[in-house]
Amino acid sequence: MAAQAFARLIFGVVIEHNLMCLILRSWPPFILHDSNYNPKHLLRHMNNRAAQDRNEVNQAGDGPLGRVFSVIDLFAHVGLVSVSDIVNMLKIPRPTANRYLQSLEQLGLIQRSPYYGKYCLSAKMASLAHLMLTSTSAYAPIRSMLTGLSRRTGESTNIAVMSMGYVQFVATAEAATRVQHIQSGMRVPLHTSAVGHVFLASMSERLVAQYLETGPWAPLSKYTITDPDDLRKKVEQVKKDGFSINNSGYLEGIIGVSVPVRDQNKNILAAVGLYASTREKSEADVLEMIPTMRVYADRIGKILRE
Repeated sequence: MAAQAFARLIFGVVIEHNLMCLILRSWPPFILHDSNYNPKHLLRHMNNRAAQDRNEVNQAGDGPLGRVFSVIDLFAHVGLVSVSDIVNMLKIPRPTANRYLQSLEQLGLIQRSPYYGKYCLSAKMASLAHLMLTSTSAYAPIRSMLTGLSRRTGESTNIAVMSMGYVQFVATAEAATRVQHIQSGMRVPLHTSAVGHVFLASMSERLVAQYLETGPWAPLSKYTITDPDDLRKKVEQVKKDGFSINNSGYLEGIIGVSVPVRDQNKNILAAVGLYASTREKSEADVLEMIPTMRVYADRIGKILRE
């Protein structure tokens, strides 16, 4: 149970860091006023499940290590954190909260945001989270699920998160006799892949609009969506369908399809992807695999929240 709780914390770190990077590095700071980040929404994230996770991750009770994990967990669930947030939500004395934030900043695990007194996760923390996902026992059941999906469909599968405005693949399962096109740790731009389209479809309208303003984008193939208007239509279709299919947009001759992995509140945690060769499978063939993909995506979601 502790390993699963730690996996949930790490996925939270990756997702919140991605959103902060999109806001702080690429887009205007006013996006921080997006409805996804109003105080009521943030407080809802600090629910009983998060409190239980902190207790499971840290067996030292109320010791210093446990309090540090509580602070990291708060970042994972909320994104932007101040000293007052730590004092009020975690009941940690203000001098101690100040000391924790200073130490985390000196270690390069958090960084200051444009908003006075607020901190957010750093790229170093996100990189550490990715390494933990692929090297700890918490990663094993997720990899097992991907392997099962690959065996059921006969195609290569993967699970990805957003990281610094890109899709980052954290685990893959290659089908037998298939050429490996995607490896764990690879990053691709959001506009190029089915997985990226699933993440875009999960964003608020304001965040999508801001992302579209960064286009047009460079193509990876002659079929890559590069025009903002075309991508807007694609994202709207993915929202309607609940999945994304991408024929040769990332790599010519490869059909990719993706479905979201969600938490109990229907927020996206990650995305499961599958890809097949156009020489062997048509779009209709790949679409028939979506119900199976959804079953496995739900199972992975349960692993991360049980």
